Amino acid sequence: MNQHNGPVAAESAWAAIPNPSGIRLTALQREVLMGSRLLEGIADAAVHDWLTQAPVCFLARGETLITWGSAHNTLFVLLSGELSVWLHADSAAPSQTPAEEPADALPQRKEVARIVPGESVGEQSLIDGQKPNAWAIAERDCQVLAVPAAMVWRSMQEEPKIALNLLRVLSARVRNANAGLSEAMLHQQRLAQDAETDALTGLHNRRWMDRNYPRTLRRYQSPSRPASLLMIDIDHFKRVNDEHGHPVGDLVLCHAARCIEIGLRPGDLCARYGGEEFCVLLPEVDADMATRIAQRICTTVSSAPFALPLGGGLALSVSIGVACWDQQQSLEQLLAAADGALYQAKRQGRNRVVAASD
Repeated sequence: MNQHNGPVAAESAWAAIPNPSGIRLTALQREVLMGSRLLEGIADAAVHDWLTQAPVCFLARGETLITWGSAHNTLFVLLSGELSVWLHADSAAPSQTPAEEPADALPQRKEVARIVPGESVGEQSLIDGQKPNAWAIAERDCQVLAVPAAMVWRSMQEEPKIALNLLRVLSARVRNANAGLSEAMLHQQRLAQDAETDALTGLHNRRWMDRNYPRTLRRYQSPSRPASLLMIDIDHFKRVNDEHGHPVGDLVLCHAARCIEIGLRPGDLCARYGGEEFCVLLPEVDADMATRIAQRICTTVSSAPFALPLGGGLALSVSIGVACWDQQQSLEQLLAAADGALYQAKRQGRNRVVAASD
């Protein structure tokens, strides 16, 4: 067979090189086979047909042993070389093997396993009779013992321990698959968390806020329960950047974020709205309580000067607009009300709280 000539029907690979009765495997091939987990503790006599009649398939690097969606009804034991097992993201059979696919197709496929000498492939299709849902490709030149299904079942009837070993092999595969799935899920969770976290302050970002604030308000809509929103802005933040530089400005944002968090309850939802603005949704909080929470945040910020890297302290303050949700408002309307109150707080001299009702 020629390397990288496209999908090669596995059947044709071994049908051309049968292992006639009486011609045994080489000593090394025999040692690999009998030392496999599948045949652990099995006497040679129990697999005599495997040793003397099962054909050996020779594959060059890049050639296909198992084709996605193509039945084979065979158990394969790798005697030498290395196989890679690939899954495809879509449910349709791919037009090319993984070895042939162009670079821009890489996101559509995923290598899930490497098979080394002594390991087997094709067990699942042999047991359930279903077509394979993966590719098995020669990663290097390979020699594979191809044991027909009838021979496998006959050996299991004569020596049930082969079936037990096969169960152990499949159990290990399932455990490895579950571990990989758990790792992938954790990775996806980390990606989702990173996508909804402000990298600078560690608070949630606007994307998270746009998804979770409406969801929270819907929960409080029926039965009717109060909720309030705070729009918080660091006073004279442009001056901080102009006088001390943007690196200090970034540190001031982090400092302000921590001061805001100190003044909140565990169930409050805080996010960086953008620039030097922060937004807090307060469930189960009416206008009076929201104003008191906002005053507490104002006091915390003004009483905790930021320690400059080169020494000295930088006095900070925030202005806060408060809006109480009236059950009929959309999130956009609630934000607009809080933003209008924040604007009034700025006009009235900053470092203060203004409620929308005022």
